Amino acid sequence: MAGNGPNAILTHSQKVCRLYKRCLRTLEDWANDRAEFRFNAVVMRARFDETRSETDGRLLAKQLIEAEQEYMSSKHEDPKIFKNDPGGICFRRSAQIHDWMFDTYHPWERAQLRDFFETR
Repeated sequence: MAGNGPNAILTHSQKVCRLYKRCLRTLEDWANDRAEFRFNAVVMRARFDETRSETDGRLLAKQLIEAEQEYMSSKHEDPKIFKNDPGGICFRRSAQIHDWMFDTYHPWERAQLRDFFETR
Protein backbone atom coordinates (compact mmCIF):
# COMPACT_ATOMS: atom_id res chain seq x y z
CA MET A 1 0.00 0.00 0.00
CA ALA A 2 1.32 3.37 -0.98
CA GLY A 3 1.05 6.44 1.15
CA ASN A 4 1.64 7.28 4.75
CA GLY A 5 -1.81 8.54 5.64
CA PRO A 6 -4.29 6.92 8.00
CA ASN A 7 -5.98 3.69 7.04
CA ALA A 8 -9.41 3.94 5.50
CA ILE A 9 -12.38 3.09 7.68
CA LEU A 10 -14.14 0.06 6.25
CA THR A 11 -17.81 -0.70 6.63
CA HIS A 12 -18.98 -4.13 7.71
CA SER A 13 -20.07 -5.04 4.18
CA GLN A 14 -16.65 -4.05 2.79
CA LYS A 15 -14.93 -6.24 5.36
CA VAL A 16 -17.20 -9.16 4.47
CA CYS A 17 -16.59 -8.70 0.74
CA ARG A 18 -12.83 -8.62 1.23
CA LEU A 19 -12.96 -11.67 3.47
CA TYR A 20 -15.04 -13.51 0.86
CA LYS A 21 -12.49 -12.73 -1.85
CA ARG A 22 -9.58 -13.84 0.34
CA CYS A 23 -11.44 -17.05 1.16
CA LEU A 24 -12.02 -17.70 -2.55
CA ARG A 25 -8.32 -17.25 -3.26
CA THR A 26 -7.46 -19.63 -0.43
CA LEU A 27 -9.89 -22.23 -1.79
CA GLU A 28 -8.23 -21.81 -5.16
CA ASP A 29 -4.82 -22.43 -3.58
CA TRP A 30 -5.98 -25.65 -1.92
CA ALA A 31 -7.98 -27.05 -4.87
CA ASN A 32 -6.46 -29.76 -7.06
CA ASP A 33 -8.73 -29.11 -10.03
CA ARG A 34 -11.34 -26.62 -11.17
CA ALA A 35 -14.35 -28.81 -10.32
CA GLU A 36 -13.22 -29.23 -6.72
CA PHE A 37 -12.66 -25.49 -6.44
CA ARG A 38 -16.12 -24.65 -7.85
CA PHE A 39 -17.83 -27.10 -5.48
CA ASN A 40 -16.05 -25.65 -2.45
CA ALA A 41 -16.76 -22.10 -3.67
CA VAL A 42 -20.50 -22.83 -3.87
CA VAL A 43 -20.47 -24.33 -0.37
CA MET A 44 -18.60 -21.30 0.96
CA ARG A 45 -20.99 -18.90 -0.77
CA ALA A 46 -23.90 -20.69 0.91
CA ARG A 47 -22.19 -20.19 4.28
CA PHE A 48 -21.85 -16.46 3.58
CA ASP A 49 -25.47 -16.23 2.40
CA GLU A 50 -26.77 -17.81 5.62
CA THR A 51 -25.96 -14.62 7.54
CA ARG A 52 -27.15 -12.20 4.87
CA SER A 53 -30.54 -11.59 6.51
CA GLU A 54 -29.09 -11.09 10.00
CA THR A 55 -29.61 -7.55 11.36
CA ASP A 56 -27.98 -7.70 14.82
CA GLY A 57 -24.70 -5.82 14.48
CA ARG A 58 -23.04 -7.38 17.50
CA LEU A 59 -23.75 -10.90 16.24
CA LEU A 60 -22.49 -9.98 12.76
CA ALA A 61 -19.28 -8.51 14.20
CA LYS A 62 -18.71 -11.66 16.26
CA GLN A 63 -19.32 -13.89 13.22
CA LEU A 64 -16.92 -11.76 11.15
CA ILE A 65 -14.18 -12.18 13.76
CA GLU A 66 -14.76 -15.94 13.88
CA ALA A 67 -14.72 -16.14 10.08
CA GLU A 68 -11.43 -14.21 9.92
CA GLN A 69 -9.91 -16.56 12.50
CA GLU A 70 -11.10 -19.55 10.46
CA TYR A 71 -9.58 -17.97 7.35
CA MET A 72 -6.25 -17.39 9.11
CA SER A 73 -6.13 -20.99 10.30
CA SER A 74 -6.81 -22.38 6.80
CA LYS A 75 -4.42 -20.19 4.81
CA HIS A 76 -2.20 -22.00 2.35
CA GLU A 77 1.49 -22.11 3.23
CA ASP A 78 2.52 -21.38 -0.37
CA PRO A 79 -0.24 -19.30 -1.99
CA LYS A 80 -0.41 -18.50 -5.68
CA ILE A 81 0.92 -15.03 -6.42
CA PHE A 82 0.03 -13.13 -9.58
CA LYS A 83 3.05 -12.34 -11.71
CA ASN A 84 2.93 -8.52 -11.33
CA ASP A 85 2.06 -8.48 -7.61
CA PRO A 86 4.74 -8.04 -4.94
CA GLY A 87 6.52 -11.38 -4.71
CA GLY A 88 5.62 -12.29 -8.30
CA ILE A 89 8.20 -13.07 -10.96
CA CYS A 90 7.62 -9.83 -12.93
CA PHE A 91 7.31 -7.41 -10.01
CA ARG A 92 9.67 -4.47 -10.57
CA ARG A 93 11.47 -6.35 -13.31
CA SER A 94 12.10 -3.26 -15.42
CA ALA A 95 14.89 -1.16 -13.97
CA GLN A 96 14.17 2.38 -12.85
CA ILE A 97 16.33 4.93 -14.63
CA HIS A 98 17.07 7.87 -12.39
CA ASP A 99 17.16 11.34 -13.90
CA TRP A 100 20.57 12.17 -12.45
CA MET A 101 22.15 9.48 -14.63
CA PHE A 102 21.59 11.66 -17.71
CA ASP A 103 23.84 14.30 -16.16
CA THR A 104 26.77 11.89 -16.50
CA TYR A 105 26.47 11.72 -20.31
CA HIS A 106 29.46 12.89 -22.32
CA PRO A 107 28.89 16.06 -24.41
CA TRP A 108 29.13 14.02 -27.63
CA GLU A 109 26.34 11.75 -26.39
CA ARG A 110 24.32 14.82 -25.51
CA ALA A 111 24.81 16.12 -29.03
CA GLN A 112 23.41 12.89 -30.46
CA LEU A 113 20.35 13.15 -28.20
CA ARG A 114 19.88 16.89 -28.51
CA ASP A 115 16.05 16.73 -28.75
CA PHE A 116 15.80 14.75 -25.54
CA PHE A 117 18.10 17.05 -23.58
CA GLU A 118 16.38 20.21 -24.85
CA THR A 119 13.00 19.07 -23.58
CA ARG A 120 14.32 17.62 -20.35
